[in-house]
Amino acid sequence: MSIKIRIIVLSLIGNLAIGAIFFALYGYQDKQKEASSTESSATIYGQAWRTVLNDTFITSLGLFHPQSGDPAKSAIWSDEVTIDDEAFDLRGALSTNADQGDIADFLDVFFEEAFVWGELSFVMVFDDEGSALYCGTADEGYGVDPCDENASPDFVSTSSGRLKAGRADEFSLGAVRSVSIIRDKTEESAAGFYQTLLVDINNDQKKVGAVLLGKNLAEAIEIFEYDFSVKAVLGSRAGLVDLNDYFEAEDYAELGEVSPVVQPVEALLKDNLLSMQERGFWGELNRDLGVSYVAIALSDFAKIEDAQLVVLGNKRQSVSRQVAADKTALGVFAAVFLLILGAITWLTSYSFGGISKAIGVLSALTRGELEVAMPKPGFLHSEKDEVGQLNASLETYRGHLLEMEAIRASQSQKRQQRDKVVLDKMASLSNQLQGDAKKLLEADIDRMKSLTDTDDFEQAEEASAELMSIAVSRMSDEVVALIEARTGEIKSALNRNEELLLNILPKSIADRKLADEKVIADAHESCSILFGDIVGFTQLSKDLGAERLVEFLDEVFTKFDDFSDELGLEKIKTIGDNYMVACGVPHFDPEHPYKIAEMGQKMVRYIKEMKAVEGHIPAMRIGIHSGPLVAGVIGKRKFIYDLWGDAVNTAARMESHGIPNKIHVSADTANIIRDRFSLESRGIVDIKGKGPMETFLLSA
Repeated sequence: MSIKIRIIVLSLIGNLAIGAIFFALYGYQDKQKEASSTESSATIYGQAWRTVLNDTFITSLGLFHPQSGDPAKSAIWSDEVTIDDEAFDLRGALSTNADQGDIADFLDVFFEEAFVWGELSFVMVFDDEGSALYCGTADEGYGVDPCDENASPDFVSTSSGRLKAGRADEFSLGAVRSVSIIRDKTEESAAGFYQTLLVDINNDQKKVGAVLLGKNLAEAIEIFEYDFSVKAVLGSRAGLVDLNDYFEAEDYAELGEVSPVVQPVEALLKDNLLSMQERGFWGELNRDLGVSYVAIALSDFAKIEDAQLVVLGNKRQSVSRQVAADKTALGVFAAVFLLILGAITWLTSYSFGGISKAIGVLSALTRGELEVAMPKPGFLHSEKDEVGQLNASLETYRGHLLEMEAIRASQSQKRQQRDKVVLDKMASLSNQLQGDAKKLLEADIDRMKSLTDTDDFEQAEEASAELMSIAVSRMSDEVVALIEARTGEIKSALNRNEELLLNILPKSIADRKLADEKVIADAHESCSILFGDIVGFTQLSKDLGAERLVEFLDEVFTKFDDFSDELGLEKIKTIGDNYMVACGVPHFDPEHPYKIAEMGQKMVRYIKEMKAVEGHIPAMRIGIHSGPLVAGVIGKRKFIYDLWGDAVNTAARMESHGIPNKIHVSADTANIIRDRFSLESRGIVDIKGKGPMETFLLSA
């Protein structure tokens, strides 16, 4: 794929990406507007519905409220009431378990006017156990009759619990406003939603019964639908109620067929239950149907998840406008996109036209056509843009080629002169040779003459290089042999020096020394040191001759070196009859106290097994200590790897205060190795330079 096509494709992708971002932001803004509109609608609907609900309550159920209702209507809860010259005490009747027929006859007369004038939809009376004693209804024809044997009340609010008896202090002459649903067990009639008022009937601080008054919400909803030109649906945990079963609205704000509009509501309520709980409402826009759904709490005294008023509004006109706006935006984007793409295509084609001419010039220069005409800047091109700079670079490149051609001609002349000199020298050398060597050299001369006698510059240069190689090879064989011999001697000397250095220093330290590290000093946090000293060495040196003394020390220390190698320890040094070895340097070893203890045991056992030397029975004092120290190399000549620190001094003191053929161990070391070795406490020992210290003897 050419660069021009790539640029056009990238431009296409870039513009599509910009368009996608634009429409994403456009859609996001649209969603935000929808959410804001839904929230605003929920607020308006909620306020209006509460107003309608409160008006309904005041004009119906509120008349019977024990504290704030009409005195003539609310007196029944606490006083004896006279109707048609007959007195009746409801509270007393419930207290004495009067005949249900008497209670029903009185209540039919008392609530007759309320039923006729539409103040109440139903009245239910319960005894102190929550059993129904009476049910009266206005028979409004809205769904199932609440007093029908197939009616099943579902009390949405917390009032249902108060229908049954409990502690006396739970009941007072008060009232609870709530929402109730009366459903049909046979499911033949639509359910009824009621605004209810539950009144407790008390006698001598004891609940004797309760009366539930209900007013159907259909009338309030019908008013609400008419005022806002919307369709309303009631929802609850028990299911969905379409009020179209109650009354026929003329158009439902031009929603058309109601069934497909209402059908998705129940599923939407279940899916958005959490959103309703969190926000106090729920709403969305169904663009396919052109209908907005807004769910609000059915009342202030019923949770939104228990009962909802779902308002369906006609949004087809606004959806149509939005669709038209989307199409317009898409059309504008497509037009702008095509315009930009056309402009980019034309500009890239024009620009790459100049580049294509430059590529042709470059190809000609590569073929050696140095007189080719350079491209000239065209319309919209200048000497400072990319095409102009490319042309300038090509002109510079041609100048370099011409210069290189001149240099090559000069080099060719010098090469020919050099080859002639070399061939003359080889010919002179061949005249001094005899036999196969002379024939071989003459053959090389003839071959080089044939190879160098060419007009091909590269071939001539390769032949000249080969000629020089052969000439040098023929004349330097003896020199090479001498160099090889000297190289072998140097390698042998270096190997001997390395072996000697490794006998003086640990390998890692020797490598650092060979790397010319100026100062070698390492701090080690934990290691162990052993000092061993031959007892009575002064007298032994007097009794033994120099040769026998050195022979004895060499035998002993050589054996100690073998022990050290077996255990992986680092021999530090010997001073006279004193032997020093350490573990944990130059590399940390977690087993250092155990290995150094085993080294002491091996040394003592070996000394004990030795035969007497010129009447002297060999014996050793051994001291061991563990702790931190500093290790490094000191000296410029005859350098040595040595240890310093309090741990070294303490180990030396353990040896000097030790017992012949015993291993004297500090408390620091003893505390570590006592899990593997048998130790005997020496008690408190006054150590020179350290003071009183508890020390231990390690059995060999």
